[in-house]
Amino acid sequence: MCKNKNMLVYILVFLSYCNGQYFIGDNKFKYMENVFKWKQIGYKIGKVLYTKDTPHEKVPGGFLFEEDLSDEEMFFKQSNNVPIGFEVYKDRAFVTVPRRRYGIPSTLNYVDLETANASALLRPYPDYRYDFHSTSELVSVYRPRVDNCDRLWMVDTGLLEVPKNFVQKKPPRIIVFDLKTDEVVLNYEIPSDVLINGTTSGLTSITVDVTSTTCDDAYAYINDLAQNGLIVFSMKEMASWRFSHSSFIYDEGAKGFEVAEATINWQDGLFSIALSDPNENGVRTAYYHPFISTLEFSITTDILKNKSANFEKHYKREGVRGAFSQSGSHGYHSGSGVLFYASAAKDGIMCWNTNRPLVSNISVLIAQDHDQLSYISDLKVRGDDVWVLSNKIPTFIYFGLDPLSSNFYVFRGKAQDLIKDTECDVSNIKE
Repeated sequence: MCKNKNMLVYILVFLSYCNGQYFIGDNKFKYMENVFKWKQIGYKIGKVLYTKDTPHEKVPGGFLFEEDLSDEEMFFKQSNNVPIGFEVYKDRAFVTVPRRRYGIPSTLNYVDLETANASALLRPYPDYRYDFHSTSELVSVYRPRVDNCDRLWMVDTGLLEVPKNFVQKKPPRIIVFDLKTDEVVLNYEIPSDVLINGTTSGLTSITVDVTSTTCDDAYAYINDLAQNGLIVFSMKEMASWRFSHSSFIYDEGAKGFEVAEATINWQDGLFSIALSDPNENGVRTAYYHPFISTLEFSITTDILKNKSANFEKHYKREGVRGAFSQSGSHGYHSGSGVLFYASAAKDGIMCWNTNRPLVSNISVLIAQDHDQLSYISDLKVRGDDVWVLSNKIPTFIYFGLDPLSSNFYVFRGKAQDLIKDTECDVSNIKE
């Protein structure tokens, strides 16, 4: 009898653990299409291909001599190139490679969705003259965003973010490209008074609040995960301001989860801001969370647009997503009111239907793969498509990546396929 009781306890503990980080149920990953996968990142710059370590920039028709150079001196160090940000516009996919190591030739890149193969070489966007070695250089871009006015927004942190050797090459800036002309239409230097001690390493995402009829009156919301802040930018006023709040701070109790056998004890605060559809007054709900947290919060955008507003008075604690729900990027699906989460702790995608109160059994894991979705670095919802970029970055940081295996993936799936017959399915909500 004792043995049976001990076995029952063991089974219950095991199932509880599995329900935390391992999938039980109908894994919707089977509905996701693999669009790109790379063992290592390569580039096509002009007519020149970079598919292995290269000490210097190549000149078409020129000679290149082998040299024994340090990483710092290398033009292209292939193993240091890790894609982190992703965005889609028509037939182009944008892929960013922030300069967190030496030997990265281009931080903002694109591939052609119509003609590129599954392991396409990245091409600098809009062309090489805008990148690191030019007078209008981009230093380091994380997660860009396309708005409703055919524009590509990004934060250039200006920071060469090599471990133990951070160098602020340029002030941080908001850069906006017109995607119809591929020309820069905004280059705004983020003032030092909205930064803490000049720190720019936490400016890793940007969310744009605009409609197609208010293009000149756009607002952008920028996270500061390193210094626990939210920066607001007004395009019309050409001004920015900062909110600081306890809900932006990481949760000490949410540290210590595992990704690819690496224990995550990071202290990343506010990570992602996702916007609902506007109400009849044009006001949206901005959902947000720190990376090291299992909580979700919200604030309305009319408060964010008021630089004098009392954030504490108006923010809302939406609820707890549940154990092992630490997530990075998230995106809102207009057709269903569902938020999709890049779940780092579960190697997958979670969801919450915002039409229901947030409790742990309502926010559910819907897709998981411990290899191909290991650390989803970016998630975007475009129409009815959910796009994710995974990059195994904890493995890169702590162990190094295997150049003979696939390491970086881009998947897309239909929102309705991913939520069908789950707690996030609109049809499951009873009046």
